[in-house]
Amino acid sequence: MIVDAHLHVWRSAPDHPNPGATIVSPTSDVPVELLRQYMDEHGVDRAVVVQPLYPGEDNSYVADCAAAEPDRLAAVCYVDPRREGADRRLRYWVEERGCRGLRIRPNVPGEEVTFGRPASYPVWEAAQDLGIAVNLLMRMDHVPALAGLAERFPQVPLLIDHMAYPDVTAGTGDPAFQALLALSRYPQVSVKVSGYYYHSRQAWPNLDCHPFFRAFHDAFGADRLIWGSDFPHVLLKCSYASALGLQERFYTELESAEMAAVMGGNAVSAYWPDSGSG
Repeated sequence: MIVDAHLHVWRSAPDHPNPGATIVSPTSDVPVELLRQYMDEHGVDRAVVVQPLYPGEDNSYVADCAAAEPDRLAAVCYVDPRREGADRRLRYWVEERGCRGLRIRPNVPGEEVTFGRPASYPVWEAAQDLGIAVNLLMRMDHVPALAGLAERFPQVPLLIDHMAYPDVTAGTGDPAFQALLALSRYPQVSVKVSGYYYHSRQAWPNLDCHPFFRAFHDAFGADRLIWGSDFPHVLLKCSYASALGLQERFYTELESAEMAAVMGGNAVSAYWPDSGSG
């Protein structure tokens, strides 16, 4: 079972004011049909479509894509905790539209203002009631706030996107990175080992990121590491096949059961908890 647990699809926004907002422009169309082609070609069984930045809280496309193939796709929605009624909107996207996760984005300018603060608690309480995972687009300086949330909401699975963008030039001994590793004391915290090119100073296979993967493995264990491709952005940085094969090629110290957990089993548990690993 291979699960791509972090990727994006969207409809083009030709009038988007910032065409260079991300690696693949929001003015480009990235349809779910293209994702299916890559999944079929590379033997990927399931995928988690994460709401991208541009459509805001209109999660319709990712929700509809997942609803059409619920055994193959799961959708992660976005609601803005800064806006009144975020908890009610989250319940709508989960209960009525079938989304299986929420994305919180303190890394986006302005959105960190409520992260970890009481004003955001209603949406966290809704996530806890709904039994969904919260995906976190965050950086190292958000670790203290996340620790507080992990204490307050121990039943909410927390999935950190892109390894929280570590500073590879500072090394794994960097106090900020060590504080991130210390989140392993909370059993509900997992890390997505994805988006190496956001952190790396080298081309694929991004060897300067590999010590960070191993540090996460040592701290969290394989059962709390989750692979994702970051499709479609990965296509302009290496290739889908390169991202998919990196773990088995370079992390040969992992046992086969550990590799299976990282590459699919952990994501199944987070998003298809009633389906087993098959």
